Amino acid sequence: MITVVGLGPGDPGLINRRTWELLTNPNVTVVLRTSQHGAVAALREAGVNFSTCDHLYASESEFAHVYQRIADTVLASPREVVYAVPGSPFVAEATVPLIRRGAETCGRAIRVFPAVSSLEAVCGELELDPTRGLVTLDALQDSLAFNPQWGTLITQVFDRFTAGELKLKLLDVYPPEHNVSVVRAAGQGCTARVDIALAELDHREFTHEDIVYIPPCKEAHHLGSAMEAFARLIDRLQGDCGCPWDREQTHLSLRPYLIEEAYEVLEAIENGDSEALAEELGDLLLQVVFHAQIASREHRFDLVDCIESISKKLIRRHPHVFNGLQVSGTDEVLTNWQRIKQGEREARAQEGLLDGIPKGLPALTQALKLQHKAKQVGFDWPDIDGAWNKLSEELLELHAAIAQQDQAFVVGELGDVLFSVVNVSRFLRVEPETALREAMLRFKQRFAIVESLARERGYALGACGLEELDRLWDEAKQRA
Repeated sequence: MITVVGLGPGDPGLINRRTWELLTNPNVTVVLRTSQHGAVAALREAGVNFSTCDHLYASESEFAHVYQRIADTVLASPREVVYAVPGSPFVAEATVPLIRRGAETCGRAIRVFPAVSSLEAVCGELELDPTRGLVTLDALQDSLAFNPQWGTLITQVFDRFTAGELKLKLLDVYPPEHNVSVVRAAGQGCTARVDIALAELDHREFTHEDIVYIPPCKEAHHLGSAMEAFARLIDRLQGDCGCPWDREQTHLSLRPYLIEEAYEVLEAIENGDSEALAEELGDLLLQVVFHAQIASREHRFDLVDCIESISKKLIRRHPHVFNGLQVSGTDEVLTNWQRIKQGEREARAQEGLLDGIPKGLPALTQALKLQHKAKQVGFDWPDIDGAWNKLSEELLELHAAIAQQDQAFVVGELGDVLFSVVNVSRFLRVEPETALREAMLRFKQRFAIVESLARERGYALGACGLEELDRLWDEAKQRA
């Protein structure tokens, strides 16, 4: 039988009666994870014969290896063993799960008894009520997720290096002046508490007896808190005591604003204006949350459903990231992406390959997507020569339509020319909508220079002949 008990936070008086009886039983082997604990002196005084695993900490470079060796030591004990850990076996104790799994594998019986942990002692020292929102984290975890709406206790901050690493992670969320507490030797009768600014967290020495407390913070820079607060803000605007205009909006009435905000995001990107991009992305996010809140009020779906839907889709369409699929490069990634999308389409029982492309997309983007879809079933030129020849053919047909002075014929043939241009752009790996927008931007910039040159030279722009305008345009091209 393997029995796992906790020694409490350090004060021998906090060891419960059952644990004390087990530790003082002369017929069992007692193994302590460490002798660095306030109750160890009381065990010696009571005549308890025990061994410790302290020597294993010096023999391994990584804690994971130390914990495994400790578990192996306990599991190798030939008789009934009582394994005692600081605090509680159920709180921040990495060796206990290893011993549980090992005991199950080798068929040994195991029982684990709870105890008072240092967390309860810290809560008493800081007068914290865990039911009001309290998170406990291990500083040695690979990734730490902070929620600044709640208080956070962080264990395993045992030296200045660990404190420094922790501080850097915390500063991504909390302001440097945010006040934090360091509690040492909680529950040992000699408890000490220091309150300092977060920026100074690693300016002091730490020991294995220290626990860091981060109070809630309204000024934190945190995605989850910000998103939740933003959703509440939109909900209030749409509420009975909110804004009359907001309450009247529907999915259909908001359509123009969604399109407008998307194009303003594009403009900020093209202008290379980071400040404007942040603002415009916020405006676009407003549209997303607004639509989700409208649906939520109608009990159809909510913002969480939107986030979960796109998260599942991204995981499903990236098996090379989440499921271990090996890919050779971007081309294979895109091939897999289209194959997975096709499977999704078939699961939804869509009628045609070209269904599902939004009709509200800009025409050039829609044309590009149509051609990509057709390519999936081999309906495509083998190389760019076919696309060039088709463009030349469509230009000749456009000339013929113009010669016949048939406007409907001209419109059709001009559309075919534009569609063929998109085909060429696809072979050149150029996104046609982006290329056209860049061309329009260059035109605006150069035309502004033409206007400026005309003013400098006293020309009335409208009175200039085409020859003079061409000269001004050539000069503008040299400048931009």
